[in-house]
Amino acid sequence: MGLAASIFFFIRDEDNIALSLIFLTFYTTITIFYFLRLLYYIDVKATLNEIYFFSLANIIPLCVLLASPFFPPGQAALLTFNIEIIPSENFIQLQITLASILAFPYLAVSIALLIRSFTRYKFIRLTSQSERGPSAEWTALFTFFVFGILFLLTGLFATDLIGVLYGLFFLFSGIGFSLSR
Repeated sequence: MGLAASIFFFIRDEDNIALSLIFLTFYTTITIFYFLRLLYYIDVKATLNEIYFFSLANIIPLCVLLASPFFPPGQAALLTFNIEIIPSENFIQLQITLASILAFPYLAVSIALLIRSFTRYKFIRLTSQSERGPSAEWTALFTFFVFGILFLLTGLFATDLIGVLYGLFFLFSGIGFSLSR
């Protein structure tokens, strides 16, 4: 329905509405697939230590934040913060948009899974039936550092406050967990 509606709005030369519908249609579809699989795992009382949950919980918000400057839901700022750089008179402007808010649930799930991997899991499954996989601690540390850098760079590219904050949080969490190890 979303794609059909976007085609209709493209025909009527209302490109902003059409692009918004395309963005929200893809986001909603991916969200439904991810959370239905999450609910299935919860229903059968299975652990969420599969690479599917670890990877998509970080890739989806990264793609949402990266695409936000190109789609209207990511262009309209809900809140704007100016961060002044001390030695010069320049400042960095970071904002919170609808795309930032749409990325937030995935970031919350990602943090919960990463912290849980240090306390509960011994390994991360590659598939739902895997008996073995990479170490949970090393996977979490790798995820903290790689996605910390990616979120920081994406947040600066998209001038997104949540992306920058999560990038810093992931980097500092990775440093903290690696030092405590």
